[in-house]
Amino acid sequence: MSRLNIQNRTLAIMDNLRFLRSINNECIDLIAMDPPFAANETFTGQPRPPITDAEMEEERALAESHGAEYNEGVGETRVHDVWSWDDDVHPAWKARIEDEYEAIFKVIEAVESSASENEAAYITYMAVRLLECRRVLKETGSIYIHCDSHANSYLRLLMNAIFGSENFRNEITWPRSPGRASGRHWGNTTDTILFFSKTSNYTWHDTRRQTGNETPTSVPLDAAGIRHGESGLPWRGYNPTTIGRHWAVPRIGTLAYWIEENAIPNYTSIESSHERLDALDQAGLVRFSRNGRPSIIRPVEADAGTKVNSLWDDIKLLSATSSERTGYATQKPLALYERIIAASSNEGDVVLDVFAGCATTAVAAQNLKRQWIACDMAYRSWTMLKRRFYLSGYALSGMTSSTQQALGVHQPALQEAKSQTIGPHNLPIRDDSDPAIHYPLGASGGRRGRVPTQTASWSGRISKEDAKRLLIDRFGPVCWGCGYEPRRPNGTLDDTLLEVDHIRARRPTAGSPGDDELYNLALLHRTCNGIKRNSMTLEQLREHNALNGLLYVNNQQDLVDLFEATKFANEQIAIHAATYGVQESLASYDAEQGGERDGVGHRIS
Repeated sequence: MSRLNIQNRTLAIMDNLRFLRSINNECIDLIAMDPPFAANETFTGQPRPPITDAEMEEERALAESHGAEYNEGVGETRVHDVWSWDDDVHPAWKARIEDEYEAIFKVIEAVESSASENEAAYITYMAVRLLECRRVLKETGSIYIHCDSHANSYLRLLMNAIFGSENFRNEITWPRSPGRASGRHWGNTTDTILFFSKTSNYTWHDTRRQTGNETPTSVPLDAAGIRHGESGLPWRGYNPTTIGRHWAVPRIGTLAYWIEENAIPNYTSIESSHERLDALDQAGLVRFSRNGRPSIIRPVEADAGTKVNSLWDDIKLLSATSSERTGYATQKPLALYERIIAASSNEGDVVLDVFAGCATTAVAAQNLKRQWIACDMAYRSWTMLKRRFYLSGYALSGMTSSTQQALGVHQPALQEAKSQTIGPHNLPIRDDSDPAIHYPLGASGGRRGRVPTQTASWSGRISKEDAKRLLIDRFGPVCWGCGYEPRRPNGTLDDTLLEVDHIRARRPTAGSPGDDELYNLALLHRTCNGIKRNSMTLEQLREHNALNGLLYVNNQQDLVDLFEATKFANEQIAIHAATYGVQESLASYDAEQGGERDGVGHRIS
């Protein structure tokens, strides 16, 4: 298990993929996040009270110290939840997934075909981050993802592909608002929280809700089923066997421990069920019905409450006048995340939120004596974090009087919470390497069932589809292996039958491997691509086609000139690199284009 390579009370203000890539393997106990929902809109909110000039100056100064561009508006908070392939998905991400994670790629394809390209771009954006989340989680760790009725079906499939359906634990329903019917459908009033563990050996604590009873209750002292030992014998003239039951006198659990502590010393050490019945009766804790059936009296103090199920209807959405309100557009109640953290972590554990927003997860973790790490693109999140910690009675490192002055609230005694705030140029340094690629049960691992050995990037600069278009525009819609121009029955060209493949295979059966740069890519008809596979170079494919009479041109010299193709490719790579910067692979995402991104990864000019 890796050690944590970062201070365990940290706010990171940067793109969360860059941050996740900088964290060691298996060092996080719990991830609880409230990501965008692919709602196709931008949510704005007005902080309460308004952001002061002093707070904005501190935000600007922090951005400058991080070597980053300040990315906040004057008075509002923004959650941009609109998605596209061009703005939000690096070409390397989808190519890597296609080559190395077949199950995930199929989910993306399914979303693209059944929903839209926007939703598919969103799922791809989430996929590369959730892969990193799985890597940083401990074997005993869990992850909770908050979503709505629009995103839950996509995210559930994606999580199955990443964590494995065998590690799905719950789909929690939270009635977020009374709602109202709008149009010709039922009103959408609930959100979903998806709960997955990394393995079957995960941290778990039963959670109960109080019943609200103000008077003692009674519980029968018998249970279903006949027993032939002492628990099946009569006591005080009442025989449970006659009604098909047996004595079930509590010896463990909340009620038994309360009895031992408050009424009957050494109660749990009494082995005989009849002796425990006698002791309870002598302590005045037994009540008899008219037919003589005994019940145990449960004092109000001993009522542990009822076990919480997957419907969390006891936690209400924050009202407009709630003192917890920050003005953040998508804020969730602290009680919601305190329940998650209490159930799935222990005191001192590290809780991570990579869509920190207004810091609900971090504050909930602090309240429950957990360590926390939060990440968000917005410098406004730093102000929200300081404000919420101040109102909760904590003084974060770096907190100034501007926070108190903005809130207009005096906290007489603050508990110190040592923390750090880091930016994109002072990332933690990993001292481990990526583990072997994980495939959930039933996943074959990579395209065509291959187990990959290398990360694909399609040059990391030019996407697979862009490469195809570039090559067709320059050399025409023709197969480089045989010279065939695919045509429809009416004679028009059909370039959908052309595929982009390697001139020299990346993982060849024999010979030296090629790479993913544009100069190593060729247009091939599907038939030629099927013949070539990983066993031939393009030159060998041409020889094969010539010997077997499969050329559609007079001779090999009439095929696309590979020298010209290489020259063209190098020119295009240079142009693309000058425009967008160099990006070799997903692993080197830290060097991506430059500039900053907003809260969901959109580039900010």
